[in-house]
Amino acid sequence: MVPSRLKAVFILMFGLVVSLWGRAADLTSVFHKAYADNSQLSLTEQAQLRPFDFYLVPGILSEAFLKEDDRSSVSFARLTGDYLGTQQDLLQKVYKFNSVRLSSSSKSVSEIKENIRKALDQSACAGRKAVLLTHSLGGLALLESLVDFPHHRDSVAGIVFLQSPFYGSPIADAYFDNPLYLDKLLGTVIPFFNTSPDTIRYLGTASRSQFMKDNSEAILSLTRIPMITVGGVVNGQKSLFTPAVNIMAMGCLEQVFGHCVVRLYSGPYDVSDGMVPFESSKLPDVDFVRLDGADHGETVVNIPYQQYDKVRTTTALLRLLLPSLNRL
Repeated sequence: MVPSRLKAVFILMFGLVVSLWGRAADLTSVFHKAYADNSQLSLTEQAQLRPFDFYLVPGILSEAFLKEDDRSSVSFARLTGDYLGTQQDLLQKVYKFNSVRLSSSSKSVSEIKENIRKALDQSACAGRKAVLLTHSLGGLALLESLVDFPHHRDSVAGIVFLQSPFYGSPIADAYFDNPLYLDKLLGTVIPFFNTSPDTIRYLGTASRSQFMKDNSEAILSLTRIPMITVGGVVNGQKSLFTPAVNIMAMGCLEQVFGHCVVRLYSGPYDVSDGMVPFESSKLPDVDFVRLDGADHGETVVNIPYQQYDKVRTTTALLRLLLPSLNRL
């Protein structure tokens, strides 16, 4: 048997070789090796990561999944646990890292970006760099902040983007453009979750694709920052997001005799995590991981049909990122 610590070193070295092989590497197999290792970060690895500030950036609807956040009239946190709560406990309580979960907003993306900028300013003032773990909308806010405020890039040591729809989510499109008038039916409901139509439109494919096109050079310049994108694929597997998965895979909730009875989305079609198409979760020239069996919710809260342990997933992703951080 290879000692666990030696195995971890091998995984790190293999990950470094793969990440240097080409501009954007598929790190899925490397991730699964690290995930199967199922060991805590070694004392050496912890020492290498301890100089950094860790910031967790939640996405849309986070207010409804945080016990201490009263901005949403509806709360699920007692059932699901806190949004990114497992990751925060691992970083802060187990590894004793300086880790902060930033306040997000389902109503105002500008508010999220402001919170990110304040956090990076704080790290810069302390002479430290930050490692950010973002989810969904939180990743879009971070990307946009780094594009709009280039000086903040010097404060960022590395980023893990979990399931962010960089090129938009068709589910946001279907909210506004569908034969069932979902925007009218749900328009009176979303304010209870501290959500606004503006945020949903921001997540749409037109808005995000235009942003990526308009800022393509600035986004490519960000690749000097060590980054990993993570996308989930839950097609054909049990998930609370199955209806949305079907919409993105074939345009409707289900097909009858090979045809959509009510078409909610006209394509292009893709496999997804139920909210984000897999290709939309990738950035140009950035290494990526594909989590087969992971839907959009299970990586950040506790819901049925979970395929991945959050502690093991977070540890594995940090191990993948660590070789690049060591080169700084």
